[in-house]
Amino acid sequence: MNVSMLLVSALLVLCTIIPFVILNKSGKGDLKLMSKEIKNIMVQSKLKFDLKESWGNSFIGLDSNNKKLIFSKVFDGVVALENIDLNEVSNIKIVKKTYELRSKNKKETVLEKLDLEIGFLDHDKPIKALNFYDINSIYMEDYELVRAEKWSATINGAVATSLKSAKVA
Repeated sequence: MNVSMLLVSALLVLCTIIPFVILNKSGKGDLKLMSKEIKNIMVQSKLKFDLKESWGNSFIGLDSNNKKLIFSKVFDGVVALENIDLNEVSNIKIVKKTYELRSKNKKETVLEKLDLEIGFLDHDKPIKALNFYDINSIYMEDYELVRAEKWSATINGAVATSLKSAKVA
C-alpha cells in the first residue's frame, strides 16, 4: 500500500510539472531561433550593439558606429528581421492605437497596438512599422510604451548626429 501511494503521488506530481516544462521549452525554441538569426546578421554585417533590448518575442539593437538598427520579432516560429540603415532615416514617430473600455463608473484606456514608424529620406521608400505591441498577438502589456519612447529618443539622437555629419561633409 505504501508503494502504491508513492507511485500515485509521483504520477500526480509529474502530471502537474510536465505541462509547465513543455510550455517553457516551446517558448524558448522561438527565442533560440531569433537569437541565431540575430547572431548571423551581426557576423555578416560586422555589427556590435551599443544598446540592445529583448522582451517577449521581440528584440531591438542599435550599432551607432555602423548606423544600423536591427529589429526582430518571432511569429509562429518564423523570425521577421528588419535591418535598417540609419543614414537613410529622416524621422521616427510612435504610433499607438487605443480604445476606451467602460465598466460601471470607470473609463479605462486600453492599448491595442503600438508601432515605431520609421520614415526615410527617400520618400519613395515605404515607411517601416516596427511593431512593439499588438493586443491580438500578446494580451499582456510589458512596458512597451516606455520602451518605444526610449528607443524613439535613442534612434532620433543617432539620426540627428548622422544628419549633422552629412551636412558638415
